[in-house]
Amino acid sequence: MPNSWSKKNFWWRVETQTKEMANGCLEFTGCKDDCGYGRINNGSGKLVRLHRAVWERAYGPILSGMVVMHLCDNRACIRLSHLALGTQAQNIADMDLKRRRRSLRGTDQKQAKLTETAILIIRSKLQCGWTCAALARKFQVSEGAIRHIKKGRNWTHVK
Repeated sequence: MPNSWSKKNFWWRVETQTKEMANGCLEFTGCKDDCGYGRINNGSGKLVRLHRAVWERAYGPILSGMVVMHLCDNRACIRLSHLALGTQAQNIADMDLKRRRRSLRGTDQKQAKLTETAILIIRSKLQCGWTCAALARKFQVSEGAIRHIKKGRNWTHVK
């Protein structure tokens, strides 16, 4: 990868696709991944997360086991003062402190075999005396899954 291309072209691409926001974030408006992180070609044909690439261009390689955290909670932000190096545990603690962690529930989880409506029906049928085995066959899930619903261990968000 030619050094002149990597430095000059990289920063040109970043600057032409960045917008300063009212909250102080320097938000990348170009290509983003499904999680909302900016993505850019690193010059070798590989797409990388932009906040990590910006950090490495400014401070050098990211040590193994470290992540670049967004202190501003804006995944598209690349302002260096809004980024910090930390461990994944620190990143998760920061998320929890700011109450940003969102656990997927019910049908928001891709592997969910039941729907919220099915849970209401299952609970109703359990009240009417249906067995866990019969409901498991009817809804094509394990008996254990029905027992967890019966005991209130999962699908607790469905009222």
